[in-house]
Amino acid sequence: MKNEKRQIKIKNDPAAAGYHNFSFFIFHFSLRRGFSLIEAVVYVALLGVVAVFVANSLVYLVTTYARARAEREVLSNARSITATLSSHIASAAAPYRPTSRFDADAGQLSLITSATSTPWHTMTYADVWSDNGIVYLREEGVGDRALSAGSVRVTILKFERVAQALGREAVRVTLRVDATGARFPASATLITTTALRGNY
Repeated sequence: MKNEKRQIKIKNDPAAAGYHNFSFFIFHFSLRRGFSLIEAVVYVALLGVVAVFVANSLVYLVTTYARARAEREVLSNARSITATLSSHIASAAAPYRPTSRFDADAGQLSLITSATSTPWHTMTYADVWSDNGIVYLREEGVGDRALSAGSVRVTILKFERVAQALGREAVRVTLRVDATGARFPASATLITTTALRGNY
């Protein structure tokens, strides 16, 4: 009878009921203080996904920059070579056919130019050719000089004779420049046609 009264008293006593609820909260909180195995696996997986994403982004940025740099180097060399060749062709009187090699991928162009500095020597010669992927220019009194950089390789240097109106002659130049690095291949092909000055 006393036990029944005690149980009824505990059930009806708010303080006793609060004590039991508080004890359950402390016990539940003590279980929630650490990470469970599933939570640890989820966190590690999320960190792995973020790390892979960041690493792939960095690799993509580095690859894109290196490829853009190779393409820029190739295009810059191709434009510089064609500009130099166009300038010399435009100022030449005529091509020197005995040493010129037309319609070939590894062509050679010899030009006859006028010499105004020496009255007893009225004609000078300039030669353009490629050797082992490098374009060279030879001028009288100057010597040989390379027109292409070491970071690129000229695979096509082709000269073609083009007849224009009024009997004027022009030279079409086809130039292909490739990057020497095999990891980031890049190439540029430029075609330009320049009329020779001739007797004008």
